[in-house]
Amino acid sequence: MNDIDEIKKRIKDRKNNDQKVLTDYHFSKVYNGMIKCMIVLLTLLSVGAFVKISPHADIIDTYILNDEYYKEAVSWGMSYLKQLFNVESVTVSKQVSYTHIKDNYYTNNSNEVLNFSDGRVIYVGQQPLMGNYVIVLLKNNVEVTYANLSDVFVNLYDSVETGTIIGTYNKEIMIIFSEGVQEITYETFEQKYN
Repeated sequence: MNDIDEIKKRIKDRKNNDQKVLTDYHFSKVYNGMIKCMIVLLTLLSVGAFVKISPHADIIDTYILNDEYYKEAVSWGMSYLKQLFNVESVTVSKQVSYTHIKDNYYTNNSNEVLNFSDGRVIYVGQQPLMGNYVIVLLKNNVEVTYANLSDVFVNLYDSVETGTIIGTYNKEIMIIFSEGVQEITYETFEQKYN
């Protein structure tokens, strides 16, 4: 067999082998697609970070992100999924309650610290007396301090809703309510705002 026959045989073998080859065209399509995806993700991340740390986040939420349309879209999606998978709706109570132990210490039926009402996290910190703690400014201008936390699941300036899990605790949670500069009791808070 001479060299020409051998080359013809290799060409014939390549044609019979349907192995796809990554050409420059395919590579440029994949590369350009990845770059576009990264730019979109970076833009979304930047906008999300700006909304999260902006002192005008409420205005941005109201006029740009419009929670009303978001809630409608989520409820439509959930109803569609329930119909699709034939899932029965389960009603979860939005009422958050704690059992008083002593002083400012409370407990509930789990080890999760649940937020009382809609608001925004205004401080996350740690100190020897209170341990890990979170301060939430509720929409009714009451500051609630959740202290003695073993884990914290929220960050500074997070918007939190009623029932949002703030963190966890081991045996008891310290909860302090303050309206302006005056500390109020849990009973006063419940009577006044529930």
